[in-house]
This record gives sequence, C-alpha cells and structure tokens, in this order.
Amino acid sequence: MSKLIYAGALLAGFILQVSTVFAGGWTHPQGKGYFKLNEQFIKSNSYFEPSGDRVDITDLSRYTTSLYGEFGLVDRLTLVGYIPFYQRISEDRHGSDTKTGTGDWELGARIGLLTSGPTVVSIQVMAGLPLGDSYTDQEIGLFTGDGEFNQLFSLQVGRSLWPTPGYLKAEIGFNNRESDYSDELRYALEAGFMAGERVGFSGWIRGVKALGKSDGEWTRNDQQYVSFGPELNFYITSDAGITAGVTKYTGAHNLLDASAWDIGIFMKL
Repeated sequence: MSKLIYAGALLAGFILQVSTVFAGGWTHPQGKGYFKLNEQFIKSNSYFEPSGDRVDITDLSRYTTSLYGEFGLVDRLTLVGYIPFYQRISEDRHGSDTKTGTGDWELGARIGLLTSGPTVVSIQVMAGLPLGDSYTDQEIGLFTGDGEFNQLFSLQVGRSLWPTPGYLKAEIGFNNRESDYSDELRYALEAGFMAGERVGFSGWIRGVKALGKSDGEWTRNDQQYVSFGPELNFYITSDAGITAGVTKYTGAHNLLDASAWDIGIFMKL
C-alpha cells in the first residue's frame, strides 16, 4: 500500500477526533441552548504511523463544515449533536483525487446530576452514526467516515470561578468501538475566562488512549494522541458572536501530523 493510500486510510479514524465541543457538565434550562456553525481546515504532508514515527506523504487537505448544537429538552436533560454535513478531502497533486460528502454524525444527551451551586456534574451518552463514506464504500483512499457505530459514555464536571469571570472543566469517558477498532479512554481539561463583556479566551488539553495496546501491537485502526490549543470568542451581541481556534497534536499514533484550524459563528438561545 502506498504512503498516500495508507494516509487516506488513517482519515477514517481521524473524522471525529476534533469534532465535539467540550461542554464540561452544564445542562441548559428547558428551551435554551447553544448552536455553532463551524468551518475546520487541516492540511498535512506527514502523518504518525502506528509506531508513532512520522512519515512524509503527498499533501492531504480536509475541509469540514459542521453544525454543533445543545438544546435543553427539559431541565437536567440536554440534547447534544455534532453534524459534519459537508466534507471535502483531497490529495493535492496534479490530477488529484477528491472526495466530498457528509461525515459521521454524533448524537446524544447530557443528564445533569448536580446542577446547582458553583460545581456541576453531568453524564453524557453519545452515539457515533457511520453516515460518511468509509473504506468499505469506495477505493480511492479518501474517506469521510470510519464505517463503525460507536458509543461514548462520559462523566463531566464544571466549576464556575465567580465572581472571577472564569470557569474550569474536566471530563473522562469511555468510547466503545466495534471489533476492528480498539476501545478508548478519553479525557479533557479546560479553563476559560472573559476579558470584559465581549472577548472570551479558553485553553484545553484533550487526549485519547487506545486500551489494550503496547508498542508492538498497533494496527492502522487504533488511534491515540494528546491535543492542546486555544480558542477566542468575540461577542457581537450578548447572545451571538464569532469563534476561532487551533488544535495541535502530540504523542500520536495513526494520525495526520497537522494542526486543525477552526472558525465559526455561535448563537445562544
């Protein structure tokens, strides 16, 4: 298998790694919510092999247009969804191959266990729906989905720092994947604050650990990494604004070696 096709195969495991907004335990009151229309861009000329070593490849690019939403169905129960409704993946050379279509969706719910006071605790259950094209659907080596139905269970904690206009968030979760993929432990830490009434900053560390793996047992479907990055939110009104951020990866297996750049618009109900 050529380096190009091998890198394309890794995209099947890369689809959801930066997709879900990290909520951190807060649920929405009935009828309230948060929505974000986002554009993400990734371009890479290298990737992390199963061993973790970097290998040069022909440039690969991915554009993803997505909608993320949270909506309070009733108090303590918030519906959550991530819908990458358009992706364009291309191998950048003369006569390059290109794949377009929807990606895999994530749909689920967050249930508030502790919702009053400065510290909140929730559990969240998400289902990964294999709606994108995967290696079982086409043969050109560019994939918008991973071809598997997975379930992610997580415990989320949030802490308000009021009267300081800031917060802390933490999450730990288990991703139950199908037989061709390793199950995963997922974890995250995030901190943010407001600088005045219009500008918000946040920074995070997020990771995925493939369970039951050692250095000599990796396959192309098993993924692991630690990611980190900042995000800036600018409020045009009290309930809507523009957001931009970047995510960098390290300690990775089976992952494109590139930063993910995001820009979007958000609205609160």
